[in-house]
Amino acid sequence: MNEQENQGPNPFAFPGDKMVLPADQIPSFNVGKAIKKGNGKKFLIVTWGGLGDQVCAEPVIRYAQKVFKGIEISLASEAPELFSHLEFKEVFDLKRVKPVESNYMVFRSIVDPSNLLWEFFSHCLAHCVDFCSVCMFRLQLPVADKEIKLEADEPDTHWAKALLYNKKKYVVVHAGKHWPSKTFPKEWWDDVLSEIIKYGLTPILIGKDTDDNRSTVDVNSEGCVDLRNKTSIKELIWLCKNTNVLLTNDSSPLHIAAAGEAHIGFIASCKHPDYITHWRNGQWGWRMKNLGKDGMWNHTDFNPIQEKEVTVEFIEPELMQALLPTPVEVMDYVRSTL
Repeated sequence: MNEQENQGPNPFAFPGDKMVLPADQIPSFNVGKAIKKGNGKKFLIVTWGGLGDQVCAEPVIRYAQKVFKGIEISLASEAPELFSHLEFKEVFDLKRVKPVESNYMVFRSIVDPSNLLWEFFSHCLAHCVDFCSVCMFRLQLPVADKEIKLEADEPDTHWAKALLYNKKKYVVVHAGKHWPSKTFPKEWWDDVLSEIIKYGLTPILIGKDTDDNRSTVDVNSEGCVDLRNKTSIKELIWLCKNTNVLLTNDSSPLHIAAAGEAHIGFIASCKHPDYITHWRNGQWGWRMKNLGKDGMWNHTDFNPIQEKEVTVEFIEPELMQALLPTPVEVMDYVRSTL
């Protein structure tokens, strides 16, 4: 009789149950396999997810380049423009070509929900940069290394010149459309734009129809500079970094703007604001403010023992109304940045 039997039944044991684990999702297995194949010092970093998810991998990649000695680091990304300020052995644009992953030790900034990682760690319940660092390298970055850095030259466009001429005349607005819990009513956005225009400022609308799941709310663009579906990634980076103030939901412009000095007024609805706030200018949340009045985290039980799956993609209509600030309150925030 072993020690466990002496202590009585183990409440956590499930006699007869077995689980088969996918070996290629276990880090130590992949490390051993890569070393055996001679790929232990040939890293391929694969960024995945929405544009904001990939932006949040930038500090982790930069950290790896700084501290991992004797390693060749290559990149595979659907948005390699985000990382053009970093040097890689090879760069693969996943929209055009796919690398032979068996030739590398592969690290992914985010894995899809079928991966074993999601049994232990949730993208929605962790800081956006920390998730990438744990997913790739099983570590959290030192605070000083968590700041996002992106670079882009000034576009040769009339709107860029107008913005530089008088930054405080413009308000960049991203009325993002994604999960229902992140998508705010058209009427609310229209009223926000109306308040901005009434005050004598000009909204600059940004965003892109990426797919059926990610686009923008069909707001009234009268009186606005409408740049939706008209900017490249580089132009978007420059605009978000150089505007005086950005208004957005939980979406990629929030993370892009964190690389610059803009005031960022955002509305956290499904993820806790602490999970999407950034270290900037050596400070936590510098020039960032959650304008939301409430959030799903106050109304959702995240106890890990649940009878059914907990999701943050959907939101009750009454909670949506409760979390949104009034358009006048949003304009009060914009006025405070002038």
